[in-house]
Amino acid sequence: MVEPEPLSTRGYTRADVERLRKRHRGYQLTLAVEVLLVLCLPLAELWPGLLSLLLVALAVVLNVFLSRYSLLRRSRMVVYGFGGLAIALEVLWHLLRQIDSRWAVLLTVPHVVVWVVFLALVLLRKVNGLVREPFVTVSVLMGAASGYLLIGIAGGLLFTALWVFQPQAFNLADLPAAGSDAARGLMTIAPALMAGAMNLLTTAGTALLNPRNVTAQVISSMITVAGQLYVAILIAVILGRFHRRLR
Repeated sequence: MVEPEPLSTRGYTRADVERLRKRHRGYQLTLAVEVLLVLCLPLAELWPGLLSLLLVALAVVLNVFLSRYSLLRRSRMVVYGFGGLAIALEVLWHLLRQIDSRWAVLLTVPHVVVWVVFLALVLLRKVNGLVREPFVTVSVLMGAASGYLLIGIAGGLLFTALWVFQPQAFNLADLPAAGSDAARGLMTIAPALMAGAMNLLTTAGTALLNPRNVTAQVISSMITVAGQLYVAILIAVILGRFHRRLR
């Protein structure tokens, strides 16, 4: 459903309004892919390649439908570069898994780092862009919600890297059986780690983490604090925008 054009867009050119609509459509698509990713996590345990496919789809949406029409022109090429590299490493990781799973495991950490940097850049740009949005519409609120979910997705990827370095940071009894193949085991466990990060984002908590592991506790605190700060900042921005409009 297309939102009605605000009256104050009369001061904008037709090109500005079209760009605004495409950017807002990008907000909607981003949120839709993120919600689909979360809802499909149980299926990703049965078909491990599904999570990677959804992550690639998210990267494409962020680059093509969102960053392209962003209000911010600086660092756009950097986002494109990291987004393309993240997709390439995702494909390369799966190819190496078919050839020799040991190489895939070695690639996991740089692979995850690139993804986290990419999502962090997108999140920072999104916050700066939302602050500069001329109107607070339903699409803008959907864009804000998509940024919130990006924190949980990045947290899930951080847990994936932590699994490679310190599997003892997790309660193995609460995770799916990894099996003997390290790369395939990582794909099987990744959806559970992503779900655990989402639970931490919403402050529901998770039983997956070993409470005696400091690194796991630090990452979990970062996810929770980042999520709460994000919500607090956006609420302040939106309320401030309405307050200025009512004056």
